Amino acid sequence: PRSPTALTSPEISMDEETEHHVFVAEEVSVIIEKVCKAAIAEQGFLHSKLSQWTATIVENCLKELSALNKPFKYVVTTTLTQKTGASVQTATSQYWDVANDNYVAYKYENDQMQALTTVYGILI
Repeated sequence: PRSPTALTSPEISMDEETEHHVFVAEEVSVIIEKVCKAAIAEQGFLHSKLSQWTATIVENCLKELSALNKPFKYVVTTTLTQKTGASVQTATSQYWDVANDNYVAYKYENDQMQALTTVYGILI
């Protein structure tokens, strides 16, 4: 008798395929930290550079996330602020599939500024 045909690639186990479809918050946090550190770690606050730094953080996060080869659509936002002693408060709300979609909000800071970067992962 013939064996049933597998619906998955023979070189990928079910556990690996399931893992491939999971948004891993820790993995995304590491990417955000790495990208933010490379972009602004040693930088002093310069208003004229904010657009450049913001674009660099968003673009490089998207490149790193794409390299994971996971079936997610990613949305990346980042907010850079000068550290003045004032607080920054944000809120977010999503309407999505809670079983598959997720997000990570990560705060990176140096002596003069802070970056709040959020990555949303939506399974496609």
